[in-house]
Amino acid sequence: MNDIFDALNRKYPAEGIRPNNNDFKVLISVALTSTITTTTFADNSTITADNVTSTTTTQVELTSNVNDKETLYKDISQPLKDRNNVVEDRQKKEIDIKDPATWSADKITQQVKYEIVKYGPSREKDIVYPLRLIDDSERKFSNNYYYKKLSNGEIVNRKWLIYSVSIDKVFCFCCKLFSNSNSNISTLATEGTNDWKHLSEKLSLHETSRSHIDNAHTWSELKIRICKKATVDHNHQMIIEKEKQHWKDFIKRIIAVIHYLAKHHDAFRGSSDTLYTNNNGKFLGLIEMLGKFDPVIMKHLKLITNNETHVHYLGPRIQNNLIESMATEVKKEIIIKIKSAKYYAIIMDCTPDVSHEEQLSIIIRVVDMDSNNEITDVEINEYFMDFINIQSTTGLNLSDILISKLKEYQIDLADCRGQGYDNGANMVGQYSGVQARILNQNPRALFMPCAAHRLNLVLGDTAKSSTIAANFFGTVERLYTLFSASTGRWNIFTSHCHRWTVKRWSETRWESRSNSIKAIRFQLKEIIEALDEIADTSKDCLITSETHSLINEISSFEFLISLCVWHTVLQEINIVSKSLQSPMMNLDISTSLLNGLLVFLEEYRKNGFETAKSEANILAESLSIDAIFKQSRIRKKKKMFDYEANDNPIQDPEYNFKCSYFLVVIDGAIESVTKRFQQTNKFNELFGFLYRIGKLRHVPQTEILKHCMDLV
Repeated sequence: MNDIFDALNRKYPAEGIRPNNNDFKVLISVALTSTITTTTFADNSTITADNVTSTTTTQVELTSNVNDKETLYKDISQPLKDRNNVVEDRQKKEIDIKDPATWSADKITQQVKYEIVKYGPSREKDIVYPLRLIDDSERKFSNNYYYKKLSNGEIVNRKWLIYSVSIDKVFCFCCKLFSNSNSNISTLATEGTNDWKHLSEKLSLHETSRSHIDNAHTWSELKIRICKKATVDHNHQMIIEKEKQHWKDFIKRIIAVIHYLAKHHDAFRGSSDTLYTNNNGKFLGLIEMLGKFDPVIMKHLKLITNNETHVHYLGPRIQNNLIESMATEVKKEIIIKIKSAKYYAIIMDCTPDVSHEEQLSIIIRVVDMDSNNEITDVEINEYFMDFINIQSTTGLNLSDILISKLKEYQIDLADCRGQGYDNGANMVGQYSGVQARILNQNPRALFMPCAAHRLNLVLGDTAKSSTIAANFFGTVERLYTLFSASTGRWNIFTSHCHRWTVKRWSETRWESRSNSIKAIRFQLKEIIEALDEIADTSKDCLITSETHSLINEISSFEFLISLCVWHTVLQEINIVSKSLQSPMMNLDISTSLLNGLLVFLEEYRKNGFETAKSEANILAESLSIDAIFKQSRIRKKKKMFDYEANDNPIQDPEYNFKCSYFLVVIDGAIESVTKRFQQTNKFNELFGFLYRIGKLRHVPQTEILKHCMDLV
């Protein structure tokens, strides 16, 4: 067999084997006993040998699915890379053992008949039969035609009757396979019939005909011989079955390797795509490792290394096809779960990848209830659906993409009950944002932005409200940069500070600044000592100047008060932020936490400055720093018009620091929390009572009725 392949490949190196060539007939005659076996998965993608089927314009392939439920014979009219674009041609030319409409006389060989009889007549359940207009009345096929009632009341199953879903016609199974050309032959044995008005008469006439009885007898004899393994070509069939089993076992192991690599986010390929070469990637590396222990892989690798086969299924195209097939099946299962849950929420966000392409990710959140197992707990799960490369991030484009994707998944937008995006204008815009456009089509798709992200924005608003606050965080960043830019300076830092290290803060995750502030708040003395040592030992004048500048900055009393204020505020906000990100968080608890944070800020505004001043005094005393506020030059505002009042700047530096910094920061935080979480309070007023089911028995019926009316 391999010699035939080698000869054909040498003869047709590029253009492939032409269907009108004699060599093609030779290939077809031996294909049934060869290794030209491909595996068809649930998404109808077909894996083919690179050296044969990828360059052949017309071939007959023996295919079998992973579950070994059926065996198909397919006439592939295009190479693998073009098959997705010729679905209609495939449907016309495939041989499906379930569909008699595809059993054309020119394709039904003896081997095909063997496989079809082995599988038997197929009757799909739960089919909604289409209506046809016949003589001004609508009629359709019914399952009752599958059965015949005898005169004695006995019900007989017409096992030979088979329905074609693709063309809405019925056929006779045995006559379609075994009938000879005859001008008087019934349409049930040729193109089928959909004359539902006269079907009963046709069936009664056909099943008593001589040709049907002979074909049924032939079918029965062949089926018995197959069951007893007594067919003439039994040895031939055993070879085919053995070869099929080998390929199925091998494909299962390839799928297992691909699943492992995909699960652990590992790269598949290296610089080489050849077995037993350096840098050939993890996929081939795992195959080589399995070849040391697994007999199936061992046998296959032996055939490849001995040049006994050119069909290896280890190429990159096969890997991609398998990944796509697995992804399609996973997505199908996810869509089934989403439809089973019925109601869902949408989570969507955009981010650029490493290749600077803007990618849109779509996630669907559902209440997952296992209807087949009532014992399991109800879970809230989020399912990733897609990565989509986009060119425009406008609200119109993003909403159009989302709606088109939901249609592709066949998920009804009317069942959407929630939207969750970031706080960008293209997402949360009141008129042209994504949430507004979705709400226009489905008023029940309530929009709730990410609470943790909004809390980060609260801190961002707070820090930007004062230039002193901006300078404070700039100093913190300068400390980290100075120590981390050199291993020598980092060693000096770690020799003085043993509990925490200075950390870089994140612009998007403001709770990370809590760790940065904590490291300085409780190790300020050690940090100053480390800076002094760097200033004494460094030979770089720029580093020495930067070190002295930082010592002067962090040794001021204003910096100490800022350190105490921000440590207290960030610690409180960090607790709320981490709680909001908990998987067990619900609307009622999150509202309580945010209201508690608001109460804390209001209380801290009243007496927080004095508390921070007391803590700063203790720090100043331990560092031998004067606990005094620096007197800055008082700037007077120039009057532009006579009717303007005289400028009366604050003379007291302490009171000026409190008014221009502390109160500005805390007031900004209170205002931002109140504004950004106003919508959360509204939703809690609507749905919050559902989290207190146990207390409803003590609530007046009028109040319960009010809550129900609010939901409507």
